[in-house]
Amino acid sequence: MGEIMKHILAALLLAFSISSAQAEAIAQAQNEGGGAIVLTNEVCKAGGKTFSDLRRVYAYTGSGLTQEGCYMLEDETVVVVWESGNKRRYHASGFTLINRGKQI
Repeated sequence: MGEIMKHILAALLLAFSISSAQAEAIAQAQNEGGGAIVLTNEVCKAGGKTFSDLRRVYAYTGSGLTQEGCYMLEDETVVVVWESGNKRRYHASGFTLINRGKQI
């Protein structure tokens, strides 16, 4: 596993272990719609339920469409269940870490 991949996985794991008073975007990846998929450190809430073992994810396209969902890490994969019910798997290496608004 490369050093960059180790940093990405470490940051994502850290997001799961820390309860943050302030919600933050922690990583993002470009999507096919000309926008991005954004992983946050927020606990996921969907359908009136709180899922303490999952975190909130959202995506947007270049044309302004948005969607939200919940994600978890599974090995080197980010598993997302979108609000539509679609479940998608993304390799963690496709995400860029965000540090206080600056990509690293």
